[in-house]
Amino acid sequence: MLTVDFDRLGLRPGERVLDMGCGAGRHAFEMYKRGADVIAFDQDADELATVREWFAAMREAGEVPAGAEADVKEGDALALPFADGEFDRIVAAEVL
Repeated sequence: MLTVDFDRLGLRPGERVLDMGCGAGRHAFEMYKRGADVIAFDQDADELATVREWFAAMREAGEVPAGAEADVKEGDALALPFADGEFDRIVAAEVL
């Protein structure tokens, strides 16, 4: 179940997006399917390992547009390891 209305978000292919607090990755997967360059960010290394596997499976199954990129990054949302302006969009759903 997605809790973000991606049509309303106006996400376009090629945009760089951060799924902050991605958990199991459902929002990251949807953005990846829509052609975004996605970083799935979370504190839970085990969840991120699974998200990385799913990104690879989606790519292998041809479920993402050519050129779309996806990766995971472990870290704390209170100390983001990204530069200002690095992302076109940020999704932080059900983080608090």
